Amino acid sequence: MTRSTARRRRHEKTRQAILDAARQIIVEQGPDELSMRTLAARIDYSPSGLYEYFDSKEQIIQEVCSEGHWRLTQAMNRVDDTLPPEEYLLRIGEVYIDFAVENPELFRLMFASLPAEVPDEQLLSSRSSFRVLLQAIQRGIDSGVFKTQPGFELYEMAFTSWAMVHGIAMLRIYMPEGTSSFEAYKHQALLALQRGLMNGSENGK
Repeated sequence: MTRSTARRRRHEKTRQAILDAARQIIVEQGPDELSMRTLAARIDYSPSGLYEYFDSKEQIIQEVCSEGHWRLTQAMNRVDDTLPPEEYLLRIGEVYIDFAVENPELFRLMFASLPAEVPDEQLLSSRSSFRVLLQAIQRGIDSGVFKTQPGFELYEMAFTSWAMVHGIAMLRIYMPEGTSSFEAYKHQALLALQRGLMNGSENGK
């Protein structure tokens, strides 16, 4: 191993340690508690030394959010894609909501940090959860399970599905602990979405 290779590996290891610590602080205390000083203390590093790896706290937050989106995509990609299209859609929706429940501070920050207009190349990249959803809808259309209508085709179906599932996720993470009826409501809402796509309508009728 050359010295330059060893140096690069040490650099990447420290960089990842900074991101992991930043995510932990966000998860435990919220993004407002993240600062270069608290981050440096968490990994036993000097605050000024962090600037060798990142230009600012904002850049660290951006990277943490990017990693969060990738972790969400990976979780959705672990769903068995040999399931029937309607069941697969239901399951990736549940995974999306579960991710939000398990990572509420990170989930809120991930979407609060998105630009006003997300470029198509970002939405359709291999790291995007929206691409997983889009492919799921397309598979349902191709198999004849999901019915398109004029003005309600692939992208309209996908954005409707995303809006509904994301709304459920946000409601859940703002609900008080111990809201026992939520699971039943969540399942019924996802079934209504499923029926809507199978019937070629937005309202599930």
